[in-house]
Amino acid sequence: MSHYPYSGESRLSIYITPAIARGEPWTARHLSNNNLRQHCHSLARIFRGPHPLTQPIRDPCARLLAAIEEKCNLLTRVHPSEYQLIPVLTRISAYAEKWIRQPETWSGDRSEDPRAVIRSLLGHLFMLWEVPEFFDNAWLVKGELRYLERDWYCHFALGGSLRKVRGMPPSITSRALHLAMRAPRDLTIRQALRWGQVRSSGGGEEWLAEVSSSRMVRDLSNDAIWSRLLEKLIRAKDFDPGHFGLIADTLIEVMEREHVSRAESLTALPLDELLRYSRRYWRTLLRLVRIEMPGSRNDINCRHLRAELHQMNGNRWACLPRSRTFESVHEEGGMSSRFRIVELTHQWQLVAESRAMKHCIHTYGRACKAGRCSIFSVRQEETVGGRTITTSHLTIEVDRRSRRILQTRGRRNRLVTAREIPMLRKWADAIELTFPI
Repeated sequence: MSHYPYSGESRLSIYITPAIARGEPWTARHLSNNNLRQHCHSLARIFRGPHPLTQPIRDPCARLLAAIEEKCNLLTRVHPSEYQLIPVLTRISAYAEKWIRQPETWSGDRSEDPRAVIRSLLGHLFMLWEVPEFFDNAWLVKGELRYLERDWYCHFALGGSLRKVRGMPPSITSRALHLAMRAPRDLTIRQALRWGQVRSSGGGEEWLAEVSSSRMVRDLSNDAIWSRLLEKLIRAKDFDPGHFGLIADTLIEVMEREHVSRAESLTALPLDELLRYSRRYWRTLLRLVRIEMPGSRNDINCRHLRAELHQMNGNRWACLPRSRTFESVHEEGGMSSRFRIVELTHQWQLVAESRAMKHCIHTYGRACKAGRCSIFSVRQEETVGGRTITTSHLTIEVDRRSRRILQTRGRRNRLVTAREIPMLRKWADAIELTFPI
C-alpha cells in the first residue's frame, strides 16, 4: 500500500525526487503533501543548474531518494524543519565511492524517528562494524560536502582505528578515545572526544557540560595545549569548572592574534595568574567596546558576550596608509571645542557610529575589510561641569586606492556645512587626501 494519500500523487512521487536530482522539470502544485513539496523545493535549490560540485552526485542522490521513497515514509511524514533530510542525503551521496552496499538493496525502516531511519540507511551503506550513535551527527554538519568528521565516520565504520585516522591529534590518549565511545548520542564527534578527555581526567558532569559547550571543542590542531590544560584544571580540586570557558576563550584569542607559543606559556602559569590574565583580557576588550557602545552587556563570564566580543574584535581591517589622528581646536563666543578625526577599523565601531549618527555606515564593514574604502569619524569634545563629553559630529568615507574623499555626512545624513569645510581641508592636506571641490 502506498504511503501517499492520493493515487495521482503516489504515481508521480515514484519519480519526482530522483527526477529533480537529475535536473528534470517538476511542478510543485501537483504535490498536495506539504512535507514532500518542501523537500522537493530544497532538492531543487541544491541541484539547480549544472555545477561542478553537484554534477557528480546527481545519480547517487537520485538512487538514495528512490530507495527512501520506496521503503520508508520520511519524505511525506517529516517536515524539513524537523529533520534536514535532503541535505543529509546530499552529503551521503558525496561519499558514494565509500558505499559497501547499494541503496537498492536496503530493506528500509518504518521507525517514527527520522534519526533511526537514517542510521539504518547509513549502516547499510557504510558499516562493517557498528559505530556509536553520536557518529551519525557527522552527516548533520553544514558546509562543505567533504568533511573531516564524515571521513572519520567512513574509516571507523569499515573497522579502522580512530588512532590512525587522518587529523586525529596524537595528544589525545588511548583511554580518552576509549571513553569517548560511550558519549551521549546528541554530541558531535569533536564534543565526544572532549567528553572522553574529561572523563579520563576524572571530571564530573559539571566539567562535561562546560567543556562540551566551549569554543575549544572545534580546535583539534592545538590539542596538545587543550589536553594539558584540561588535565591541569580538573586535577586542581578547588578550581571552579565555570571558569573554564573564560580561560579557553582567552587562549583561543591569543592563538589567533599572537602565537601558539604565547598560549603555551600562559597555560604554564599558576591557575590564579591564568585566571587573572583571562579576566583582564576580556575586561580590556569590553571596556574598548563600551566606550563606543555604552549600553552593551558587561558580564565577561557569559560565553555569549565573549562570542560577541570575539566577533566584534575579529571584524577589523588595516588603517589607511599614512593615516593618523587629527586634532583641531575651535574658539567661538568664548567657548572652545576640540575636534578629533579618528579612523574606524572595527565593525563594532561602525555599529556604534551608525547608532550615534542615525545613518547606515554599519553596512560598510565588508567594503572596508575588502580594502575598497576607509571610514573616519569627526568627534567633538566638550568640557561640561569638569567632565569631557565626546559626540560624533561627522562621518567621512575615503576611497583607499585614489585617497579621495567620497562623501561626508552628519547626523541623519545631513550634508557638510561651510563652517566645517576648512577643518576638513586641513585634515585632508595633513594625510594627503584629495578633497572634492
